[in-house]
Amino acid sequence: MNNNKGNLNQLRKEITRTQIILIISITIFLSAGGLFINLKSINNAFNQTLQNTSELITRLYSFTRNMSQVELCVYMDNTASSISNVDIISIIDKNGNRIYHTNHNLINTEYGGTHPDFSSRSTNYYIEDSNGPSGPQRRTYSAIYDEDENYLGFIMTIALKTSMRNVTKHTVLFFLTVTLAAILIELTICTTISNKIKKEFLSFTEDFEGTKFLVDSMRANNHDFTNKLHVILGLIQIGEYEKAQNYIQNISIIQRETVSYVMHNIQNSSLAALLIGKIARASECNVKFNFKEYSAYKEDDIDVPSEALVTITGNLIDNALDSMNNSSNENKLLTVGIFTKPDQLLISVQDTGSGIPDDLKNKIFNNGFSTKGEGRGVGLYHTSQLIKSLGGEISLESQIGKGACFTVLLKR
Repeated sequence: MNNNKGNLNQLRKEITRTQIILIISITIFLSAGGLFINLKSINNAFNQTLQNTSELITRLYSFTRNMSQVELCVYMDNTASSISNVDIISIIDKNGNRIYHTNHNLINTEYGGTHPDFSSRSTNYYIEDSNGPSGPQRRTYSAIYDEDENYLGFIMTIALKTSMRNVTKHTVLFFLTVTLAAILIELTICTTISNKIKKEFLSFTEDFEGTKFLVDSMRANNHDFTNKLHVILGLIQIGEYEKAQNYIQNISIIQRETVSYVMHNIQNSSLAALLIGKIARASECNVKFNFKEYSAYKEDDIDVPSEALVTITGNLIDNALDSMNNSSNENKLLTVGIFTKPDQLLISVQDTGSGIPDDLKNKIFNNGFSTKGEGRGVGLYHTSQLIKSLGGEISLESQIGKGACFTVLLKR
């Protein structure tokens, strides 16, 4: 059972890991694709902005070329300040002199850069990457003509590569932020779903474990029932009909009362199934099973995982039955007490076995220690470790020849 549960736990964790990897991978893939498309769109947008600006300045210049240089500077400065994504506007006449430049220090200076050749192109403008006084840049060249289609010069609208990189950097940072936010949101949702699945998984395993103990209980009851049938058959064969009748009535009352007590006072199905199974097993071992008065488990008092309840109680009862099986004491009595109150649980398991010597009391909770032979001694160690992990404690009282009593106290 523990191995199967371990495999199921491992499977659940593997599914969760795969889900997280898929979520992160898909998010990064989609974000990278979106970033690539966006960067390409930004590049096209820069080109379109430069082209549109170049066409606008060309039209405006056709109306302002007769202005004085001062008036042209004022007009073009106002125009340039209203245009985004364009860093430099430069107007060069056919002789290579700068009539206007966004940097006024370059006005009336000779342009020493590339002179565009429009004769080999189908349009009066084109875009290229180049270097200028302000560094690496993307330029749009636009030809200027007068009313008679005479070439007057050209206009350059320029976006500096540093500006373009800044826009690209901000775009990348934005996508990274959105990607991280998306991953965090998805992981939060994944965690919520995983926790829900975990609760359903635990509920399933608890129900499954409860079913297992019910099956064990039925198996033990079947064996016990067979033994009782042999007793009844023997009484009938020797003619003790009244004793057989009384025996039948007695075991029927005891069985009915025991099961009824467990079902009414133990509000955890897995623990109830375990106790019914252990009652049957005790009967097989000729051990009288007794509940301490007022024993009851109320789920409203304390929240303890069913698996932990079953492991702790089951191991302590099994150890007690083993102790009495190996004892010569004919008065075999197993007394179990389960009590709850708000945020507290007390479990006591007392037997009339051979008892535990004083020199072994401090060793029985050690890993691997056993008086039963090599390869044993794991149960009490794991039980004590589980109790400690739940914030509880386990204690032992024992007398040689009279038995032992284990007491577990949990406080939540």
